[in-house]
Amino acid sequence: GTTLSMRSSQRVCTNTNRPGDRFTATLNETVTGANGATIPAGATVVLEVTDVKRSENANDPIRLAFAVRSVRVDGRNFPVTGVLAEQPQIERVRASSTGDDAKKVAAGAIIGAIAGQVIGRDTKGTVIGAATGAAAGTAAAAATANYDGCLAEGAQIVIRLSEDAQVS
Repeated sequence: GTTLSMRSSQRVCTNTNRPGDRFTATLNETVTGANGATIPAGATVVLEVTDVKRSENANDPIRLAFAVRSVRVDGRNFPVTGVLAEQPQIERVRASSTGDDAKKVAAGAIIGAIAGQVIGRDTKGTVIGAATGAAAGTAAAAATANYDGCLAEGAQIVIRLSEDAQVS
């Protein structure tokens, strides 16, 4: 049940990392156990990526989860078992290409221009239709964009131990 507060030593993202990948973090504060054993601030904690899923649209949640695997104290590794105590801050990074977005905006403009010409039967109607269609295409591009999630280097991670840690 003890929590370990740490900062990530590297950037971890849904597009570059997979479950099983390991990375390190640095312990923020000294942790003292029930029997007086301590894990000093600055100790290296090894974490494993347990789940990754990018967002497939603007409303789809990103999943990026980790579990603690070990802590390094005085050059020795000690196995530790724990899970996230709270969700760390995950940055949303747009993954859709600008080419895909441009196609959606252009398609909206073309459809709008055709509709404007048919309805208005003049240049003004065509221009208004094209502008309206481009705006709709822009909204569609934003709503259907894919987003990767990234844990920034230096991001705060809080792990709750799920088993006693044996650190000597």
